[in-house]
Amino acid sequence: MTVTPLGDGVYAAVRSEPLGLAVNANSLFIVNSDHVVIVDAQFTREATLENLTALRRITDRPVRYVINTHWHDDHVAGNQVYQDTFPLVHFIAHRNTREDLINKGRENRVIQVQYAPPVANRIDRLLSLGLGGDSTPATQMERASLTSAVRIIRRYVAEHQGYREVLPDSLVDRRLTLTEGGRTIEIRWFGRGNTRGDVVTYLPKEAIVSTGDLVVAPIPFGFGSYPSEWIAVLDSVQALRPRVIVPGHGPVLWDLGYVKTVQRMLTTARDSARAAMALGLNADSAAASVRMDDLRAEVAGDEKWMKWAFDYFFRRPVIGRAYEEAKGGLLK
Repeated sequence: MTVTPLGDGVYAAVRSEPLGLAVNANSLFIVNSDHVVIVDAQFTREATLENLTALRRITDRPVRYVINTHWHDDHVAGNQVYQDTFPLVHFIAHRNTREDLINKGRENRVIQVQYAPPVANRIDRLLSLGLGGDSTPATQMERASLTSAVRIIRRYVAEHQGYREVLPDSLVDRRLTLTEGGRTIEIRWFGRGNTRGDVVTYLPKEAIVSTGDLVVAPIPFGFGSYPSEWIAVLDSVQALRPRVIVPGHGPVLWDLGYVKTVQRMLTTARDSARAAMALGLNADSAAASVRMDDLRAEVAGDEKWMKWAFDYFFRRPVIGRAYEEAKGGLLK
């Protein structure tokens, strides 16, 4: 984890794990005159403790607020660390995120704890044979990603016995503004995108934006997303004119170039899924036939793992969601 100063008292805490099957979220540290605001916890308490240790090298001020950008465990499971360390801390999220933590997050955690260990064991066996997840020779990048994922998965499962759910206690509808501590922090909901509850943290004076998984580099995560609405949400992010963007995963972005690439990827997926449906293809046929090869080459190059990640994390789930959206089926 690397801490990068972004402005007066503002720091990006960027996780160095390679993009893969299990990753910890980036965080934003906002150090105000008498307290700290954190954007996002991590997938494991171990990783969140690493972040807290890094914060303690910067300041001894208490954490007053933790903003959870959405319901996925890699952004919220470490909430417990902040509650244990700072009993007066408040957790802020969109009201849809709170509902999703209850209605999706609990079940998702049970499934992950039950089914992740066999997956980790299989990956370990394949790696010991020099193979990747598809049973063909693993590239260096693939090996690094899978090794990291296995470590995170096993830590997540090991921590489960002592896990305590921490739900947000301050809810956002469209906007919540914090003005304590000599700084203005805007928490904005621009609509459904990667999830139903994605919030953007915007520091207007510093022109810094933290996006959660609305922006993930080098390849977005498309599972459970709302492609058409996501495109519009990214318009709103760009309208803030940020000079710095802290994505949910991946390196700090110093311009809007990659955000525009994600928007172009989503637009292509949406339009291609609509065209496939108009031709009478069913959802499975649409996901198989819409290749997006030019965009895959642009963001993944020739690297085997990256090409697989483009299909698995982005193309297939987004095409599937865009197809359902075109049918009018994404009401929740």
